[in-house]
Amino acid sequence: MYKLSRQGLAGFVLLLLFFVSTCMTSCITNKKSIYFNDLKKDSLYPGPGPIVMDSITPFVEPRIEKNDVLAVTIQTIGQNETNTPITSNSPGNFSELNGFLVDQKGYIELSLVGFVKVEGLTTTEARELIKQRAKEFWKEPVVNVRIANFDIYMLGDIGKTGTITSTSEKISIVDAIALAGDLNITAHRDNILLVRTEGNQKKFVRFDMSSSKIFQSPYFYLKQRDLIYVEPRRDKVQSGDNSFTRYFGYFTNVVTIITLLFAFKIVK
Repeated sequence: MYKLSRQGLAGFVLLLLFFVSTCMTSCITNKKSIYFNDLKKDSLYPGPGPIVMDSITPFVEPRIEKNDVLAVTIQTIGQNETNTPITSNSPGNFSELNGFLVDQKGYIELSLVGFVKVEGLTTTEARELIKQRAKEFWKEPVVNVRIANFDIYMLGDIGKTGTITSTSEKISIVDAIALAGDLNITAHRDNILLVRTEGNQKKFVRFDMSSSKIFQSPYFYLKQRDLIYVEPRRDKVQSGDNSFTRYFGYFTNVVTIITLLFAFKIVK
C-alpha cells in the first residue's frame, strides 16, 4: 500500500485548508471593482481618440419644495423714494439657518416685500419674481437665490456616511459619491439604491456604477434630500459577523482534526 511522506501529508493538509477557506469566503473580482468597465481601453492615448457619448442626461434645475431653506440676498444702490445709498444682504432678518424657510403653504416672508410664493419654482424663477417685487422698494435691485439646505444622505458601504450639503444645485450621483469619499472596495458597484421623495410618494431607483450607461439615467442628477444607499458585498458582511467568524473557526478546526486523523491513518 502506498504511503504518503510526512512532507507530502503537510502539503496535502495545507492545500485542503486553502480550498475550504476559499469556498467559504467570496472574492471580489477586479472587474466588479472598476467604474465604467464597459468602456473600451483603445481610447487611451495615443489611440484613435476619446469615446463620445451623445445621449447623456441633461441637467434640469430642481424645484423649490416645502421645508427648503432659501438663501436670499438683495443688493441695491438706493431706494426709490430717496437717493440714499443702500447695500443690503437681505431685506429682513436671517433665521437661525441663515435663510428663509419655505412654509407648508409654499411661501417665504421677506421684509417690505412680504409673502412670496416660491414652491414649485426653480431658484432662477424665484429670483426673477423677488426682483420684480423688490423694485417697488429698491432701485435696480440685484437678487440672488439658492437652496441653502441642498442635502444628500449617504448610507452603507461608503467612505463617509451622513449628510452632504451641496453648495451647488447641480450635483450628480457620481459627484455625491466622490464627496462622500468614494465607495469602499467591498461595496456593490452594480446595485446602488436611490430613494427619492416626491410629494407623498417614494421612488426607488437602482444604479450600476460599473456601466457608463449611468450617464444616461434620468436620475443621474440628484434632488435635495435624496438618499443614497450602497450595499456591501457578502464578504464584508461575513467579516463583520462575529457569529460567522466563530463558526467558521470551529468548522476549520474540525476539518483540520479530521484531515490529520485520516492522514496519520494513511501513514501508519
